[in-house]
Amino acid sequence: MDRRDFMDVSLKGLSLAAIANLNPFAISSAFAQEEKPWAQETFKFPLGDFALQSGEVLKDAYLLVDIQGKLNSAKDNAIIFPTCFTGSHNFNSMGYGVDRALDPTKYAIITACQISSGHSSSPSNQSNGQGASNFPAINYYDDINAQNKLITEYFGITNPLMYFGFSMGAQQAFHWGALHGSKTGGIVPLCGTAKTTTQNWMALEGCVNALELDPVFNGGEYTTAPTQGINAFAQNYISQYAADVFYKKGLHLKTFGEHKDLQAYRGFFNGYFNSLDANDLLSQVKKWQAGDLGNHAQFGGDWKKALANIKCPALVMPSTSDICFPPRDLVAEVAEMPNAKLIPVESDYGHLVGCMTEIAGSKEDIKFIDGQLKAFLKKIG
Repeated sequence: MDRRDFMDVSLKGLSLAAIANLNPFAISSAFAQEEKPWAQETFKFPLGDFALQSGEVLKDAYLLVDIQGKLNSAKDNAIIFPTCFTGSHNFNSMGYGVDRALDPTKYAIITACQISSGHSSSPSNQSNGQGASNFPAINYYDDINAQNKLITEYFGITNPLMYFGFSMGAQQAFHWGALHGSKTGGIVPLCGTAKTTTQNWMALEGCVNALELDPVFNGGEYTTAPTQGINAFAQNYISQYAADVFYKKGLHLKTFGEHKDLQAYRGFFNGYFNSLDANDLLSQVKKWQAGDLGNHAQFGGDWKKALANIKCPALVMPSTSDICFPPRDLVAEVAEMPNAKLIPVESDYGHLVGCMTEIAGSKEDIKFIDGQLKAFLKKIG
């Protein structure tokens, strides 16, 4: 089993005894392709030689695309659902289903895995001399431009109903709204800010430094996985998931299965992060660190101007115990948006509530998020 195949272990097969050996953030190909009461398709969308915000060109670029559900004749029932950090279209499937807010029997749910994720063009799969440490820097607007190319040229969508994203997907939602809010029914950023804060940048830099200092990493030109560096990266990263209440209540020991103690919980995530490519991790993190929707020629570096340009309705939902993106960081951003509402999710599960699954949050959390989404979809539909 190679590293990417390890990521596709089925959530359906999760058991308390085996949980530490499984990947919580993906679903197996067999499970993803099993018969469902809606149409589904996964394919690669070629971007060709794709111009980046940096001025560089990503050669022979592509997006891994997944669509669940069917576009209606007006093509106005499309929900764009980008991926989070280390996520995939399989991860996103935890957030939708029959009778849920994101219901593929009603909507066409389109996921384009973000660039650098290991699924779309990434350091781990790029050739043409751009693989590994030679992969160019990626900006959120690169993802937005690629996604817009996909929905307009491939699907012929000019008026998507909603753009919904969690974490890095939430940051993409803000960026999408700044450029394309006028043609979108609404955006919903879940557990994410429009602009990466200094505190968030510093926390991520600790992850970057921990990985890069592993001698095996070798400037990104490793021949074997830099396991020690990835372990250090993982421990830095998961420390930002949730406030202390998450640990005081022992919720960490029930997240993605049962863990006998803190060491087992930590080991579980070490195993997960070691299923990923180190250069892919760093490329995503550096994109996250550079997150600032003002950094576009249209806005001249002015993040307030960019936020003011999100004229479509916006439902902004942070988690009250999230350390990565606490609600206080969203107050000033939402104040600059002409048609936005800030509704925090009162949860002890921190950032993980955005996974929208009971294995990383409570039933009440999921019911609340789904309820808010259903009301928002009714408003903009």
